[in-house]
Amino acid sequence: MKLLKSLVLVVAAGLIMTACGGGGATPSEVAKKALEATFKFDMETVKGLVVADLVPKVEESIKQSETEEGKAQIEMVKGLLQDVKIEVVEEKIAEDGNTATVTVKVSAMGQEDEQTLNLVKEDGKWKLSALPGMGK
Repeated sequence: MKLLKSLVLVVAAGLIMTACGGGGATPSEVAKKALEATFKFDMETVKGLVVADLVPKVEESIKQSETEEGKAQIEMVKGLLQDVKIEVVEEKIAEDGNTATVTVKVSAMGQEDEQTLNLVKEDGKWKLSALPGMGK
């Protein structure tokens, strides 16, 4: 369990250190797409799935991932993440329809972990309001 949590944090850190897709129709679709892109190190897709305030962090991550050290770290982790499965467990949309939480189950390397992602509507599209596993 600790290994899976550590992997999720490493990938989330990669998201911050490394990012265009649009918002999906539902919070669950956006959350799942963002995590799938994160585990594939497709940070351009992730960049399009986060609120505007987080875009500079993702862009900085992209720059750092282009260094030799960043590339080496990504290659080291990629092999471990090939069999990651993401399942939406629960979606809760607030009464005002502008915020939501999505709980997902991440399975990899024989371990499972649940994670709750926060989303908000921005320009009519659902976006992550915090980076997975890292807060804002």
